[in-house]
Amino acid sequence: MPYRTLILLSFCIADLLCGACVGPRSAATHRRPLGFWQPNRTDRHGLAKGRWRTYYDDAKKEPFTTGRYRHGRPVGSFNYYSPTGVLDHTERYGADGVCEVTYWYPNGKTARQGHAQWVTGSGKTPRFYWFGPWTSYAEDGQKTAIQTYTDGTLTRAETYENGQLAEVETYVGNSRTRTETYRAGQLFKVETFENGRRTSITNTL
Repeated sequence: MPYRTLILLSFCIADLLCGACVGPRSAATHRRPLGFWQPNRTDRHGLAKGRWRTYYDDAKKEPFTTGRYRHGRPVGSFNYYSPTGVLDHTERYGADGVCEVTYWYPNGKTARQGHAQWVTGSGKTPRFYWFGPWTSYAEDGQKTAIQTYTDGTLTRAETYENGQLAEVETYVGNSRTRTETYRAGQLFKVETFENGRRTSITNTL
């Protein structure tokens, strides 16, 4: 091969290689490294990170949960599905592991809603508990109950009928201590309890 032709060919090859480095890239060259979008990964500390998916079946056709983790903590929204594939409840995470939890009726309307706390970190046992008021609704949107939790323990339970307060129960250490009964929105009866036994009853009307 003539020397001039060999030099020209060398320049052409170099030009092609440089063009592949700095020229416009196809969609294929923009792809992330293999496995970048794979779910259920952990970081070098063994903490969950990125997309997270769990399934009811080994074939991964029936989803149970979908969400994301960052440094072992859930972030954004987590969705939980029933075995029939219907959305059961959603957890929307904010700062410091606090999340708003919403349970859904099959028709997409809110069934129950409240707040929870996710606690995790170095030297801590992972813990998830409810706190504050949790409100339940009928399918027509009418409020039916409000349950209040303190550090995951039920402390107060309100029951509503036709939109009016019907009963209030107070709890200490998972034991009922007081029950208030209402009629037409007015306090009708008060009962007190100790160690599961009623100690007094008072009619107020």
